[in-house]
Amino acid sequence: MILMRLKLVASFAFLLILQNAQAAEVVTFASPDSGYSAFYGFVNSSSESVHIATYTFSSPEIAYMLMLKHREGADVEVLVEKSPAGGMDENEKNVLCSLSAAGVPVFVYDGTLAFMHAKYAVSDDNVSIIMSENIGYSGFSPDADYGNRGWGAVVYDRAVATELMAIYTEDRDNSKPFACTLDNYSLEKWDPAGAYKPKFRAEAFRSQKVSIISSPDSLDSLLAIIKSANSSISVEQLYIYEHWGSVRYDTDQTAPSPLLTALIEKARSGVTVRILLDSTYYNMDRNSSVSNYYTIRYVNDIAAREKIPIQAKAIGLDKAGLAMLHNKGVVVDNMIALVSSINWNENSVMKNREVGVVIEGSAAQYYARVFDDDWSDEAGGGSSGDFTLAMLSLAFLVILMVLILYFGRRKIKSPVDI
Repeated sequence: MILMRLKLVASFAFLLILQNAQAAEVVTFASPDSGYSAFYGFVNSSSESVHIATYTFSSPEIAYMLMLKHREGADVEVLVEKSPAGGMDENEKNVLCSLSAAGVPVFVYDGTLAFMHAKYAVSDDNVSIIMSENIGYSGFSPDADYGNRGWGAVVYDRAVATELMAIYTEDRDNSKPFACTLDNYSLEKWDPAGAYKPKFRAEAFRSQKVSIISSPDSLDSLLAIIKSANSSISVEQLYIYEHWGSVRYDTDQTAPSPLLTALIEKARSGVTVRILLDSTYYNMDRNSSVSNYYTIRYVNDIAAREKIPIQAKAIGLDKAGLAMLHNKGVVVDNMIALVSSINWNENSVMKNREVGVVIEGSAAQYYARVFDDDWSDEAGGGSSGDFTLAMLSLAFLVILMVLILYFGRRKIKSPVDI
């Protein structure tokens, strides 16, 4: 009875997030499988306006789409981050210069937030697209055989579009026009060699409950999603720090991650939790305090010690044929999904501009299928994995010794005898 009451309280807490949720049609997609085709459909279904906000924009094909829409008379605008990590590269400068020269207004965020890291767009004030991926080949490959794992959703709902346009307008008002610094520029297409085999087409779902969450200050919303779980949570993230901030919590300089702590607490209550992280070399660097290696070890050590149903591991990128696991998604009970740009660190949650959509309904099962497929492409990692490998090796040696002792007492047949 107490457990049932706790579950009802958790469910009610999550409903507070969805109090303004809308019953909408949702088209789900995954990158690189169906990201480009979904974005193409989104842009070309519009007639009057397309407003795009993205951390980086380096796709010449999508830039050309926008130029055509602008030429047809549509109101087209693009908003990007002024100073992405590592700086704005030449590919992005070429794209933004080309857009500007074609008459498409391009703005760079210049406000007080740490980064404009969101990835979304609004069309005709009634259709929105929310993504984990930036607009480039890694997220929107035309051939769908190269790129990152990411999730996206096209939402047909005026209230959602209105809410996103309010965020867009606020950030654009804190931006400045892009100034091209290149003497020569062009939309040069690139054909990256890919090994990915597309599996997941875009799918449409009707009557889904949807709501927008955004950073800064998205922590309570994220915690409410986790705490609403009754049976299962699947988390797919580029990275998760075991601490909250830029240094490990065991140095007494910062606290454990509240999101990771919430997942562990749900596992302690009996909810099955799976955490899948990127395995790119720098995300598994054992010399870094912000390494998925240490997060995986931390989670799996707790699971082994406390015998609770939580497991963390790294995706096998080579086996999957993916460039990177860049997703920032969650599936709860196969009935609630979060599609977002929100990385699970303090900066992204508390200081950036981020946008996510919470989808409640059968559409969540689409993302659950993508997650399950990625989960099967494991790379492993962490001390629990090391321990398991060691035990298997020990078992193999024991069996080998038994066989040697057994057959050593018998006459070994030669190849001719067999």
